[in-house]
Amino acid sequence: MTRILSRHGAAACLLGLTLPAVATAHEDDPKILDRRPPVAGTGFTAANAAALGGTTAAAGLFNSAGIGLSSWLTLSDLGVPTANGNDCWGYVSPSGREYALMGTTVATIVVEVTNPAAPAVIGTIPGHNSFWRDIKVYGERAYAISEDSGGVQVIDLSNVDNGIVALENTIVGQGTDATHNVVIDEVSGFLYRCGGGNNGLRIYSLANPGNPQFVGSYSSRYVHDAQVVTYTSGPFAGRQIAFCCAGLNGGFDDTGLTILDVTNKSNIVTLSQVSYPDNEYSHQGWLSEDLQYFYLGDELDERAGISETTTRIFDVSDLNNAALVGVFDNGLPSVGHNMYSLDGLLYQANYTSGLRVFDYETDPLNPTEVAFIDTVNGTNGNTFNGLWSVYPYFPSGTIIGSDIESGLFVLQLELLRIRNASDVGLIDPAGESVTIDVTGEGGGAVNASTVRLFYDVGAGFTSVTMNATGSGDEYSGAFPPIACGTSVDYYFQATSISGDTVTFPTAGASAPFSAVVADGLSVVRSDDMESAAGWSSGAAGDDATTGLWTRGDPNGTNAQPEVDRSPVGAQCWFTGQAAPGAGLGNNDVDGGSTTLLTPVFDASTASEPSVSYWRWYSNGEGGNPNADTFDIAISNDGGTNWTALESVGPAGPGTSGGWINVSFRIADFVTPTSQMRVRFVASDTGGGSIVEAAIDDFEVNGVECGPDQPGVEYCAANANSTGQVGTIDGVGSSVAADNDLTLFASSLPVNQFGFFVASQTQGFAPNLAGGDGNLCLAGSLGRYAFSIQNSGLFGQIVQDIDTSAIPEAGAFAAAVAGDTWNWQCWHRDVNGSGPTSNFTRGYSVVFQ
Repeated sequence: MTRILSRHGAAACLLGLTLPAVATAHEDDPKILDRRPPVAGTGFTAANAAALGGTTAAAGLFNSAGIGLSSWLTLSDLGVPTANGNDCWGYVSPSGREYALMGTTVATIVVEVTNPAAPAVIGTIPGHNSFWRDIKVYGERAYAISEDSGGVQVIDLSNVDNGIVALENTIVGQGTDATHNVVIDEVSGFLYRCGGGNNGLRIYSLANPGNPQFVGSYSSRYVHDAQVVTYTSGPFAGRQIAFCCAGLNGGFDDTGLTILDVTNKSNIVTLSQVSYPDNEYSHQGWLSEDLQYFYLGDELDERAGISETTTRIFDVSDLNNAALVGVFDNGLPSVGHNMYSLDGLLYQANYTSGLRVFDYETDPLNPTEVAFIDTVNGTNGNTFNGLWSVYPYFPSGTIIGSDIESGLFVLQLELLRIRNASDVGLIDPAGESVTIDVTGEGGGAVNASTVRLFYDVGAGFTSVTMNATGSGDEYSGAFPPIACGTSVDYYFQATSISGDTVTFPTAGASAPFSAVVADGLSVVRSDDMESAAGWSSGAAGDDATTGLWTRGDPNGTNAQPEVDRSPVGAQCWFTGQAAPGAGLGNNDVDGGSTTLLTPVFDASTASEPSVSYWRWYSNGEGGNPNADTFDIAISNDGGTNWTALESVGPAGPGTSGGWINVSFRIADFVTPTSQMRVRFVASDTGGGSIVEAAIDDFEVNGVECGPDQPGVEYCAANANSTGQVGTIDGVGSSVAADNDLTLFASSLPVNQFGFFVASQTQGFAPNLAGGDGNLCLAGSLGRYAFSIQNSGLFGQIVQDIDTSAIPEAGAFAAAVAGDTWNWQCWHRDVNGSGPTSNFTRGYSVVFQ
């Protein structure tokens, strides 16, 4: 394969003056070959909105969902009609005014976007003619570099509010004046020049921001781009850590993620060096805001036809043991380029498919696309055209994007998000209250009457209205009482005022959350693989010549994990131990199949038993990629007969490495018995492909169901001053004639007065009469005013129910078979504002 080791050159003009074409020794660079003329004419601003048919019509110029177009400046609008765009960044002046810094082939252009509908060009700083320019900000200065030459331009922005920007200084030397990218750690005050020739990092102190001083370098690997952060907590508190997209030979060989401790500029320490399957060129990436994951884009894998717009996910919670844990894509062939994270969203500038926004907060290992705007329209090809970069960090919420041919886009997120909704796992048989946050980003706003919980117990989805709790963006709803042991699928849905509907999880009914109704889980079997524990490698019919299943601490290759999945320990089962430092295909599966078997386990006495495990599978490398499958089956007769659980591959999700967790209800496949077994078969039966598999953290669980109560809790209650939610339990009989029912209100604030309230009708009235409690009753209410009690030192009130005389609206009624009666306990409380009141959850009894 011929590889181009450098990125150079394009012709441009500045402010109407035509400049000569840039000479370059690499005219066959694909970014040069893909060049298209800049979009001609004027874009869209408030000034010409009427001519374009108004804001709505202008926004329709570009395919989009969840993102609004505030304005668009072509390269002509920016004053460089024959130039190309490249990188962008943002600056906020001390007065709060916001400015876009737009890179082009000939200059850095400063544009005020304080009013996003009416951007104004403030100034232009000419630079070395280069297709690659990058800009970052520290304090009141911007620092711009180019791939071809020119050093580091220091741009003074201190007087930008008065329409003045100036080139203050140019920093040259330390080898080539070319730099591919510039990175700044704003906490520690250091600037990093990435790349340029075959350089790694060249580091400068910004103690004097107008005159950066060289303080050290890193040259073990070429660094294409990086993010440098100063840790504030944990074992690396106070340390400066660089997450580098790096490799050898200009980044083309052994390309991947390199994590460096750059605190001591004279003694830079490598903490982790991780590659990944299907690696072509590690380009750029960004950390999740909690510093647990690094999302990395490879710029050439799509171009090579290996993958769709794919992002690799690395677990960097342990900086000394970073590991690839997943990948995701959005099914498009476009090339991924630059990405940044903010508020649980990952903003990706993906060339021909424009800006794509992914929600990673919900599931960091499976981000889902929630919004986009296609600045190219009409093509999603794997060419180097379209949106180069994005900057989402303006305090106002304004987003800017820089397009190679189309110039500067000023955007606004118009997204409705369902957040803080979790997979509950277990649902209380008495009913389970759940809360979610429904937030509007930018122009998005929720229609409060549309927030719903959908659940399915096997007869189709039923909706439950969720109501605003009065606490921020929170909504609450509840699963009804459901028989213990029942499997439940569920999801959430809300609609914006503008009519856009969102679901959570994103696929809604197609891929909902799953839970089981139970009081708890019983562990039938749990294997972290730190010991063999009866597992065995090999079975009749196996014919693989290499890559046989083995247990240990894997050395790892580009296709095989380097670390296991367990939080504690280092062992897992994997296909063939590679030699330390070995390359791709060292002892992978070749020549046939290899089998891993669990020991026989007993699932016959467990209620609703399920099996789960973490798997790793990679088959996308070699001369015949994506041709094989990883087959998992289950047996209930000790291994004589097998039923398929899943078949991973030959292509698609889960075939490019990364640890992935899956779970299956055993009864959906076979009848649970005392002779259960699971089988894992990895095969290479076609041409010379690279196949690797691994298994860790295998579990079999059942559900536990406690003794029946005469009734069930229902309705959402607010926490009281103890920080807990008041609950009701019942003991005795639901047979009306038995007159044997006692209710216990618990988790109440101590030494507070309270009493029970009864009704035959359920309801929901949040924060009744200005108190902290939700009334879950409606219709005719009866108070046990004759039985006002103190919650005492244990925070509990007990009420014996006389079923022959239940209070209702000042009178008394007898319970008869078929009646439904509902109760709550009202009680005094104190919050930060003073005296208040609250309610427990509701308790409902259907009398027999």
